[in-house]
Amino acid sequence: MVRSVKILGAAVMMGAATAFAPVTPSSFGTNSRPLSPAPLKSAVSAIVLDEPSSSSIILDRPTTIERQSQDKSKSTDRDMHPNGDWILRIYNDNINTREYVAVCLVQVVGLCESRAYFTMQDAHHNGIAKVGEYNQEVAECYEEQLNDRGIMCDVVNASGE
Repeated sequence: MVRSVKILGAAVMMGAATAFAPVTPSSFGTNSRPLSPAPLKSAVSAIVLDEPSSSSIILDRPTTIERQSQDKSKSTDRDMHPNGDWILRIYNDNINTREYVAVCLVQVVGLCESRAYFTMQDAHHNGIAKVGEYNQEVAECYEEQLNDRGIMCDVVNASGE
């Protein structure tokens, strides 16, 4: 008769062998450390059941919460919308290096490095580039910080007013 064996848990404890053992000045020139790592010492402890379990455990599906759709036209908090009505633009100049402009876009506006590089290249080739659309206060704050760093930029209304 074959009995089924289940291992419920195992704990492995490894010895203190490490490749990063400190070397003291007195050990230079001596063979105090072996050339090959010492074999790992392990201790395994396990709980073994001789008889299979007759009952099964069924996990229930976790409950999910459905999001309610929000009508954006009725929203009163316009600062929370990622896209605003004002466009921040940068211009190409012969003073700042392209790398400096990209770093400023990362630090001030918070663009990722690839997006900042793309925006900088767009301004370099076309003379002007759109950084993004923001709310008026945010766009003016970015404009002020970029101007303080010597980056030529402006903010225009996206609706063309």
